Amino acid sequence: MDIDIRKATQADLRDIRTILSFYYLDTENVEKNLPEFIIAQMNNKIVGCACLDMGDVVELRSIAVLPSYRNKGVGSKLVGAILKRAQDLTNIVYLRARSPVFFEKKGFKRLQNCEKKVVWKDCMQCDKYDICRQTMMKIVFQKTV
Repeated sequence: MDIDIRKATQADLRDIRTILSFYYLDTENVEKNLPEFIIAQMNNKIVGCACLDMGDVVELRSIAVLPSYRNKGVGSKLVGAILKRAQDLTNIVYLRARSPVFFEKKGFKRLQNCEKKVVWKDCMQCDKYDICRQTMMKIVFQKTV
């Protein structure tokens, strides 16, 4: 099966929200961040999404694949496309992951828990900071001269 990656459009909003909701990921800011979203399609069906958030830090966010399409290379293709784009924009991409092993295979390194509040301002006010199950990670691109 071929996996096509493309920029998200207004017509993809409902599908993106549906995919994110499978994993209880934020769906409120999808429309605002739509220009930064990419989607994965198989047989004309949207099966995954990811977002490169260009906020205070450059962050890979909202990466999700429909459960029945997992372990088929969709997530890897989404991450690859996002990182390729990010290399032109920054030296470092951050990530808050629930599946850190997957991202370690892509070159991300785990951060110490204490670095969360330095990198993400929203962690400073979070009432779940001490019980957070997200693993903080980053990838640093080696620039060739």
